[in-house]
Amino acid sequence: MRIYAKHGCHEEERKSGGPFEVDVIVWGDFSSAIKFDDIEKAVDYVRLMDLAKEVMQTPKNLIETVAKDLAKRVLHDFSSVQKTEVSIRKMKPPVDHDLQFVSTTITLDRTQN
Repeated sequence: MRIYAKHGCHEEERKSGGPFEVDVIVWGDFSSAIKFDDIEKAVDYVRLMDLAKEVMQTPKNLIETVAKDLAKRVLHDFSSVQKTEVSIRKMKPPVDHDLQFVSTTITLDRTQN
């Protein structure tokens, strides 16, 4: 998903903010959800996106910190998730280099949380 946020170490990033892209992948046993076609037994992706938006609204210096915060919240808020991978891309970072984005990916499972 695409989210406007204010992450970064530099004053201008915190002041003006910028576009970010967030990917969340979850692993778990969803066989019951599939068998009964029941969203209550699955991970509601709307709730997952709302959570990502909420976590992204708290400014941090590092996108690595944001990714870990979101991964921990996914494991906390969704008991059926056994492992999650969160990728965050800062689009058009304010640097003097020709690049589209900078990114990080964090993977956590229940044994690490």
